[in-house]
Amino acid sequence: MKWLDLFLIFCLSAVLIPQTGVAVGRERCFRETGYCISGPILIYWERNGGLRVFGFPISNQSIQTAEDRMLTVQWFERDRLEIQADGHVTAGRLGARYLELQGRPWQTFPTVAQADPGCAYFAVTGHQVCEPFLIYWRVRGGLERFGYPITERMNEEIEGKVYQVQYFERRRMEYHPELAGTPYEVLLGRLGADVMRIDNCVLLEPMYEPIAYAYRRLLGCPIASSRELVNPLGPVQLKMRPVPLAVQRFERGIMLWVRRWGDAPILPEIFVLTADSSDPQRFTWQMFADEWQEGTPIRFDEMPPAGRYAPERGFGYVWVHNAEVRSRLGWAVEPEQGETGGYRQFVRGFILSRPSNDTVFLFLDSGEALVVPRRN
Repeated sequence: MKWLDLFLIFCLSAVLIPQTGVAVGRERCFRETGYCISGPILIYWERNGGLRVFGFPISNQSIQTAEDRMLTVQWFERDRLEIQADGHVTAGRLGARYLELQGRPWQTFPTVAQADPGCAYFAVTGHQVCEPFLIYWRVRGGLERFGYPITERMNEEIEGKVYQVQYFERRRMEYHPELAGTPYEVLLGRLGADVMRIDNCVLLEPMYEPIAYAYRRLLGCPIASSRELVNPLGPVQLKMRPVPLAVQRFERGIMLWVRRWGDAPILPEIFVLTADSSDPQRFTWQMFADEWQEGTPIRFDEMPPAGRYAPERGFGYVWVHNAEVRSRLGWAVEPEQGETGGYRQFVRGFILSRPSNDTVFLFLDSGEALVVPRRN
């Protein structure tokens, strides 16, 4: 059965069978997805079309970053509803976000200089809205509900069929000729579900990953292949992949050995972190392949002073064969320590966690690194 048929069945059942959403006080829970709606978001959802307009809830209410602000939000199949600081509920800018995630930001679409007959022109974005989308836009909330148009009307394939669509800041409208003359001639796209599916940052909630959430501006979003979902129908918890890890602190920095994971294991690597004299948490990093072979001796020209250590194995190999590394780091101040750590890959870097001392290493593609406590 196609999604359109399911949509019409759900809409009909919402009218004819009220128990689809069971009211418990001011909470409505939906067995179809396992989530509930309550408070101001429930009031907004009910007053502005409910299931037909927003679809089922697909997340709990939680504090998330939306448009660079910390807001209480809840995701629905067709929308993201946000409680603003003044208590008003608004719709998220999912039309713009969806295009951005697809690599075709709305600013790159062709614009027009004026409206065609019977259309409305919006100079702010350089786009017009024509029928049948114009009457739908005007009657169902206009600028507040949909935002400005950010594309012209165009053809787009949706679930194997081509429809005329138009993107607005907050929504995508779809024209369904097979439903012409019915209230469902214009439908709203499932942008809530689509954006959640491809935007990994949606799942970065502070209660689950405080470090990744706190540094998301530097790291970007998690890369999907490194994400582990614990419960696809309940709250989504993000976990770090376990990796073998070795750490050794030096007079002016740190060495780490790790075998990272992507879609497949990566060969062992040694990271040299050089300390920033002005900030004890800030480093620069450089990566070396681990070329040391088991049993190969490391020859030192001098012995370490009292209270210092000569690095061994792969650390020693890099330290001895690279005068610059040796000069930057100095002697080790502790023996090498091995353990199992955690690894997560992000768009602009990666995280390594060291459970033994509750430390997290943030490696940025810029060549900078931060060493921070796991719990801020």
